[in-house]
Amino acid sequence: MDPLLALHVLLCSPESVIFKAVAFFLDSKLWFRLAAVVALLVLLQLLLVVGQSEGNQEESLAISVVFAGCALTNVVAFASFRPQVVALIGRRGLHPAEEVLRRLRRLSVRRAPCYLRWMEVNDRTLIRCCDLGIGCGVLLVMLVLWPQSFVQTLVPLIWLAAGWTYLSLQAVSGDFLGLQSDSNLVEVDALMALLSILARSHPRQALLVLRFFAFRKMLGCGVCKYYGSPMWQSFDALQVHYFTQPLVNRRSRWAHVWPADFHRFSVLATFLVEVILPFLIWCPWPCRISAWIGFNCLNAMINTTGNYGFIGFLNTMENLSLVDDRFYQLVLGADVDAWRLPRSTAWPFRLVVVCVLSLYVVLSLLPLARAGKGTVDLRTLRLPDVVTARLEWLEALQQPWKLVNYQGKFSGMHDFRWEPILEASTDDGQSWRQIRWRYKLNQGPRESGVVLWLHLPRLDWRVWFLPLAARRGKEPPAWYVKLLERLAECDESILELLEGCPFSREEFQDPEHPKMWVSSRLVACEVSPKEDECFWSFRPLRKQTTMDLLIKEGSRCDATKRRRLD
Repeated sequence: MDPLLALHVLLCSPESVIFKAVAFFLDSKLWFRLAAVVALLVLLQLLLVVGQSEGNQEESLAISVVFAGCALTNVVAFASFRPQVVALIGRRGLHPAEEVLRRLRRLSVRRAPCYLRWMEVNDRTLIRCCDLGIGCGVLLVMLVLWPQSFVQTLVPLIWLAAGWTYLSLQAVSGDFLGLQSDSNLVEVDALMALLSILARSHPRQALLVLRFFAFRKMLGCGVCKYYGSPMWQSFDALQVHYFTQPLVNRRSRWAHVWPADFHRFSVLATFLVEVILPFLIWCPWPCRISAWIGFNCLNAMINTTGNYGFIGFLNTMENLSLVDDRFYQLVLGADVDAWRLPRSTAWPFRLVVVCVLSLYVVLSLLPLARAGKGTVDLRTLRLPDVVTARLEWLEALQQPWKLVNYQGKFSGMHDFRWEPILEASTDDGQSWRQIRWRYKLNQGPRESGVVLWLHLPRLDWRVWFLPLAARRGKEPPAWYVKLLERLAECDESILELLEGCPFSREEFQDPEHPKMWVSSRLVACEVSPKEDECFWSFRPLRKQTTMDLLIKEGSRCDATKRRRLD
């Protein structure tokens, strides 16, 4: 065989020996059995803690860095949501929190653990919740930098306050805080509350639990891809990912036009990073650092060619658990001994924390199994039915609190991009101007996308899901219709989420009470050829969709009215 052809088959083809080995590893269910072995080893390490009032203080710096990083993530997440909260879930928002709370208050706290149920919720309350989350994050970072502070005993409570605040906002925000990473942040905060107690006397064991969390997250992402869209197994997924992802930027188009073989090789590399490298976490130090480098390279590729806000930052901070004190000492020249303060934890606290963490590790196998899309469950481990049933009951019991969550990203893929175009008219539909999204693609010759870094625009992100549902004939949610109605009323808070009103006040028929007709329609968006100056091209769809809407004089009209006007 020609050497180049052999190399192509090895690295860029589903017939690759490497990929077949990964497929055998997954199809044989060996991955899940090994994950259970890893969980057992972590449990044994935790049980050793019970009889030790003081452990080895190695990894004190490493665990402190992870604490600081996750605390900063809270600051970023709450700060990103704060300027959006009133327009999205305020009293005149798209999904008012007060309406959700009327339903939640009928449920028990166990089923709806939202502390806003005991408060009168208005716009000021929602902003103060975000401020509380930001304050908790800042205070936690400060306490990491001053570990001898007398306030250290309050650290677990501060983590719980940040997590419960985010969980409460998530409970009343509907779709807008409904991403996997939102639940991930709640889980991280609860986990940090427990580990901040354990890490005082046993930082190494606390770091092991964090590594298990990173292990479960990365492995779940790899497994769900293999059992998700057929595009992953055919090596076609990354030929469509860059232009179909939620929020594109200038680098999305740049990555999309790379050679097809590069995209196929990237699929193989993704499987290796997310399925094989997680097991290197439990190997000697050089192997673990190799896994850390692989995770960060994949994370950097995802977040530089797309806009994922604080999600990538959170993943980076979680993956820092793979780095130990030796790295900071050898590579950065840090004085690790200054962080190794002899401290102990009272045995009752130590016993409770070890028991809860042990249960957490065992329950983590359930969402990990769901990444296999029904191919594995706890019965794969030959556990007695009564044990399996009890663990499933416990896992269902904790779900409202989001303490153990499913992690599996990009398992579903599609090969089209439809973008909603919003337009407005002040002359009864005779002429139309585009209402431009602030962060999504707008129809026009110079569109290239926006680089957002750590900000996550909730409205633009959630609107990305709607054309996928519209293609299946599903009606848009009520908040999307309300979005058009608020735009027709020229609501300032809603217009701030977009790029503002396309008309000056003088262009309205009644400048004191401005009103507009607002229409929504879907267009197909495609990547322009590499030599074209325009990044994206747009064309109308051949059929009407459920997102073709017209708001006229504050009420929803037949969308065909707009088509006749055109």
